[in-house]
Amino acid sequence: MPFKNNFFRSYGFWHWGEGFQTVLFTWYMTFHADLTATEIGFFQGLVLSPFLIFTIAGGALTDKVGASISYVISTCLFGVILIAYGILDHSYGYVFELFFAYCLLAGIVSAVSNPAIDTFIPEASSLPVQENSLLAATAHNLAKLTGTVTGLLLPFLIAVGGFIANGILMLISVLFLLLHLKQKKKAQKGSQQNRSEQKGKVSRFVFHRIFSHYRKCPENFDILLSSGLQGLLIVPTGYILWPLIMREQFPEYGDYIAVANICGWIGAITATTIAKRYSYRIIKPGLVSLMTWGGYACGVFLLLFVDSFTALCLLVMVFGSTNVGKALVYGKYMHNSPNDERGVLIAVDQTAFWGLATFGTFGLGVLVDTIGLNSTIILTASSILLGVIGLICRGNLLLMKPT
Repeated sequence: MPFKNNFFRSYGFWHWGEGFQTVLFTWYMTFHADLTATEIGFFQGLVLSPFLIFTIAGGALTDKVGASISYVISTCLFGVILIAYGILDHSYGYVFELFFAYCLLAGIVSAVSNPAIDTFIPEASSLPVQENSLLAATAHNLAKLTGTVTGLLLPFLIAVGGFIANGILMLISVLFLLLHLKQKKKAQKGSQQNRSEQKGKVSRFVFHRIFSHYRKCPENFDILLSSGLQGLLIVPTGYILWPLIMREQFPEYGDYIAVANICGWIGAITATTIAKRYSYRIIKPGLVSLMTWGGYACGVFLLLFVDSFTALCLLVMVFGSTNVGKALVYGKYMHNSPNDERGVLIAVDQTAFWGLATFGTFGLGVLVDTIGLNSTIILTASSILLGVIGLICRGNLLLMKPT
């Protein structure tokens, strides 16, 4: 099990906090503050917007000063920001300016800590890179499920308790990472330092090196394109489309929005666990990923026909299972990345994923208010299918072999 390793414990607590924050953030805007679809899209986009600017800079910083320093400082700041906003909301209630500042600051520190912790994955254990990647995906999904279940406590915790609990989870993650680094230091004792902790000068021509890498490694470029597809179209679906369907058609289940999220993570855990168990049989991981993303598009179409809360939860479970697509290609992406540029290349991938999610989330919120929910669903599903077809035509993911 992944949580026997202190790194995966740290990884788990970080994503427990992130999973809880997803429910908390959605609940806070949709039901606590009762914001419009455009406002929800704006703030969802705002909290993701730093990924457009600070993630690559954070990745370059990670390569320069070391992943541990970068992660510890940024994640401690993240915890403090969460706790502080909970106290301010309790004192003043929802205030646009305060919430704007919270979204921006939380987005900045998250954009630094996100790529920093991922740089540890390839050497998190003695297993091959793809095995570690699937273990990380399982830890991620288990933690997200735990965070989502924790969201069921929101009616009792209310906003202040939710934000404080979220901050504490982030600080616990830092503690376990420090324990992991301490154990590795004792085990290595004079041997060459772990690749995730390599430090060096970051070239002023960092963007030139990035472009050069993708020219030399078209496989990684297509993985990057797939991350952009997921960020622009797939991620916003979970933030905007099905929560608004829930509010419009099943408002009586508003306090149980976490239940639908739980179903999503059950689907994700099941899929990644099966993939880990039978990974030796997956000889074309890129093809499997393309199939899961195509299936996701079909699932989005089915949102038009959801007629009960139970049916919505089952559909969200199917959505969650498609998370395995990212895990199957992410290990190969890290395997293809040069050791001394891993941090910045992971940051570029996360910029494509979360940075484009900024535009996609805001855009979907505006589209819903402009052309209606059903028309937005049709447009989104069609766009995902076109993106998958484009990746199939490029061919690099179809030819991908496991590490």
